Amino acid sequence: MKRKLIGNALGSLVAGLCLCAAPALATGTGELSEFEQIALDMELSAAEMQAIQRAMEFGREISRRAEKINGAPYRRDAHAKATGCLRATFSVNGDIPAHFRHSVFAEPGREYKSWIRFSNGDMTVQADEKPDARGMAIKLLDVDGQKIAPELDGPGTQDFIMTNTPAFFNRNIFDYVDNMSHLAELERTSWFISLWPPRFHPKLFYRAVQTVSSEIDTPLQPQYFSMLPYQLGDSRLKFSARPCPGMRFEFDVDRDDADYLTDAMAQQLDRGGACFDFMLQEKVAGADMPIDDASVIWSEQDSPFIPVARINIPPQSFDSEAQQQFCENLSMNPWHGVDDWRPLGSLNKARRLVYHAVSEFRHRENGAAASEPDSWCLEGGNDCDLSEVFHRTKPTWPLPRCFDPQYRPADGSEPPPPCWD
Repeated sequence: MKRKLIGNALGSLVAGLCLCAAPALATGTGELSEFEQIALDMELSAAEMQAIQRAMEFGREISRRAEKINGAPYRRDAHAKATGCLRATFSVNGDIPAHFRHSVFAEPGREYKSWIRFSNGDMTVQADEKPDARGMAIKLLDVDGQKIAPELDGPGTQDFIMTNTPAFFNRNIFDYVDNMSHLAELERTSWFISLWPPRFHPKLFYRAVQTVSSEIDTPLQPQYFSMLPYQLGDSRLKFSARPCPGMRFEFDVDRDDADYLTDAMAQQLDRGGACFDFMLQEKVAGADMPIDDASVIWSEQDSPFIPVARINIPPQSFDSEAQQQFCENLSMNPWHGVDDWRPLGSLNKARRLVYHAVSEFRHRENGAAASEPDSWCLEGGNDCDLSEVFHRTKPTWPLPRCFDPQYRPADGSEPPPPCWD
């Protein structure tokens, strides 16, 4: 009955929409378009569906406008500049808590080959020295299980999309689409502050300032956060990736170089690798942990992050022209996932459709094929020589001794320092 009522509401709404850039809608009675089927699957309200359709068009318009500034190719409507796409492994911990053993975490000790895209957050391609949001998006390969979004076809993958701030400057889909209407005019602040019509969102403006004020030395150094919630089995949670204890960063770059973050990462990975702990933070009863207000930071005191996997980035080269092209064509979507994994909240519902629409738009405009990778080979398959990609290195002695930063002695004494030589 509920699905029937939602379907009727969607049908009435779609009949009145005239968005020329929206997906093709059904013309026959009783037939649902792909958009309507996805909306029904996510149980969208009529207001949410209308907001998402508007956001899809605004996303395309941002990509169109930014191309006039950036030049070809057409890029994402956010996180347009990649600072590098790296090969990595994602290894599920052997002692993962039982209630987290679902989806890609179902098998303790399993290792997935992965791609990681590091990026700057703005819609335009800017010099790395300019403060900005920083992104880390992980794509696990050769994932088993049933896809949660059938329209995202291709090999089995699971994506984890993060930025280096724990909260977002839009609370929900309605904030998001209103903000995008201004971003489509390349106006970055007018949704937060306006004299006419009068408008002021002080908390969200503060979140935006926090987000775009980040200055970093290397993309391998920050902690990254999902910002939005997900469901794994019966657990509602957020996730994060934090550099492993003992990580050292030694490089010499010119910050006046527009691409110094890529250079810093290349220097790090020429001599050694990098790693991150991938962690989950559960929603707990009684704490201020809303599902549909992304501007709220979930307290780590109420619910600490729990390590469940280790991301290892081996020494490697990643600056070939072919790999840079691969990086541009790569698509990330939080709905690339399998089995008991579900993105939560209206913003995540929007991202399923908006990200997919912008991906299809930019691939079409660039004349590039859109496909999901199935291996570390740029052309797909496993028949490629990676001997020149990965570097053989020797450790530098003495090795640092590092311990779990969450370790606490049972006798109540002070814990040792996380690392020492």
